[in-house]
Amino acid sequence: MVGASEKYMSRLFRDGRAMFLAYDQGLEHGPKDFNEKNYDPSYVIDIALRNRFTGLILHKGLAEKYREHYAGKVPLIVKVNGKDNIAKVSPFSPVVCSVDYAVKLGADAVGYTLYVGSPDEARQMEDFREVQERARDYGLPVIGWMYPRGEYVPNDTDPTIVAYGARVGLELGADVLKVKYTGSIDSFRRVIQMAGRARVVCAGGLKTDPKTFMQQTHDILEAGACGVAVGRNVWQSSDPDRIAKALELLIYHHSSVDKAMEVLT
Repeated sequence: MVGASEKYMSRLFRDGRAMFLAYDQGLEHGPKDFNEKNYDPSYVIDIALRNRFTGLILHKGLAEKYREHYAGKVPLIVKVNGKDNIAKVSPFSPVVCSVDYAVKLGADAVGYTLYVGSPDEARQMEDFREVQERARDYGLPVIGWMYPRGEYVPNDTDPTIVAYGARVGLELGADVLKVKYTGSIDSFRRVIQMAGRARVVCAGGLKTDPKTFMQQTHDILEAGACGVAVGRNVWQSSDPDRIAKALELLIYHHSSVDKAMEVLT
């Protein structure tokens, strides 16, 4: 099959918009991200189920052990590569789950982080090729975490670098690109242009105040992104459902930032 099937692609979007909830931070960041509630995968999965998320991002261990909580209720995006944050080495995330096994888990899409500009970039591109081409055998969409990072990347939110990363994702065959915000609508429009026909979601980024977070979300949508892939911004919150409802107003209802903020105040 050439290209992702419409059957799977349509599951990841609602009226052309996407809102993914990422919970891969246990591997990527470790206990520092968790409190007495959100260390429990069931707690975070329930946030996805109570709200209108169009994808839940998990590594294979959580996808295996908590399958009864989410199966058939929210689309599953299996992250097929990853790394911990203990070893301080050149940015590289090895493949930790095959596409075949992701399919057994019921994946609606697979995700892969590619550190554009890393000294290990060539090895990552080869791994991505294998993931992308195997995903095509099943018609699965491939979501590329396109993160410029490493000794050759002095600023990973530089608009030119982020746009270059988006273009790399398009050229390598990703269907959806997860990128960082570049700081302005105009500069992010350039990222969207470089993404071509690949769809773009913006990473939640660093934890910010709610007004800044909502304004950033509004701006990336105005620039042409189809949605967001959020994690800690939501499930670290003392009231994650209110954050999710505010995002829904922006993403699905094209509301203003002031309208979204009414939910939070």
